Amino acid sequence: MIKKITYRIIILLALVSFAACQNDDAPTASVDAMVAEPGDLLNQAFPLNKVRVEGEGLKGLKKITLDNKINISFNPNYNSDQAFIFTIPFDEKLGSRFGVQPITFVTGTGSVTKNIEILQPTPTITKTIPEVATPGFPLEIEGTWFYNVSSITLGGKTLSYTLKSSSSIIIGLPSDAISGSELVVTTPGGSAKKTINFATVVLVSDFDGNGSREDWSAYGDIDSFNANTTGGPTGSYATLAWSGSTANGYNGSSAGGGASFLSSSNNDALKTFIDIDVSANVVGAQFAIQLNTIDGVNYGYNFKVTDVNWTTKTILLSDFKDNYGFGSNSAATLDPSKINEIKVGIAQGDTPNPSVIKFDNIKIRYQ
Repeated sequence: MIKKITYRIIILLALVSFAACQNDDAPTASVDAMVAEPGDLLNQAFPLNKVRVEGEGLKGLKKITLDNKINISFNPNYNSDQAFIFTIPFDEKLGSRFGVQPITFVTGTGSVTKNIEILQPTPTITKTIPEVATPGFPLEIEGTWFYNVSSITLGGKTLSYTLKSSSSIIIGLPSDAISGSELVVTTPGGSAKKTINFATVVLVSDFDGNGSREDWSAYGDIDSFNANTTGGPTGSYATLAWSGSTANGYNGSSAGGGASFLSSSNNDALKTFIDIDVSANVVGAQFAIQLNTIDGVNYGYNFKVTDVNWTTKTILLSDFKDNYGFGSNSAATLDPSKINEIKVGIAQGDTPNPSVIKFDNIKIRYQ
């Protein structure tokens, strides 16, 4: 009986010793290299790169953690004892960043931590909003990888900007910007470049002696008119007052006609705008913007002031209507290159009495 017990103990010890030898033979997890594809970057990778990890003891991959906080998904089918593959994620909400950072791999035989450098990709510019920019107006740039922006230039000149997100930037365009200038967005990852084409902007009048029409006068049922009122958005402005007279049934102001504002190639009403800074003495004062008679038709656009403070009103030419703005036919087919006069008055039929309108910086813009 004693011999049987002794024999069983010897067998048990032998099994334990064999199992221990097997565990000693299993390699501890180790990583020799992390190679990014494509490009074969060693221990470096761009976001969304596939990375091939090479080493020993890598079978049974359980977990990958980047920068001690971001869990990376992987396909266990691409896992052997010597290698596995995963994709570098990049998610701002999870705290993704660029630069050298730890990455930890937990396998069936242990865990190993290495450093990997996440590289910042070169930014791109995909489009601008609007597509055709206007000097002196904001422009939105859409693209990718707008991180750590160091500068934005246009034609070599530095611009002010507001970063909305990693894919959107609002820039301030200078009023003297030249069409065809190169826009450059620079980050640590490189530079994105795009040629910017600008709208054609013609200053009709700023009531400070500049523009293609300088000498203004008024007509019809006006109470008073002053084309050189001190103050306004950029200096002097025009003031027209109406106090209820209906002797003529209309009123207005103009600097007359002359050469057309736009060239013959600017012939699309859907791309033509009139910009004018406006104010008034009372909410509800109704502006009447009219053009010279074109092909026997009198086009106009009427609108009421909703804020007595100065604001810039932008009017699409195709929104003008015949019969001085009271008709039913739009100016959608009007040839903008035929416009040579812009008149400003008060629509007397539906406006407070008295109404005093103020206006400045009249421009016609094609984009």
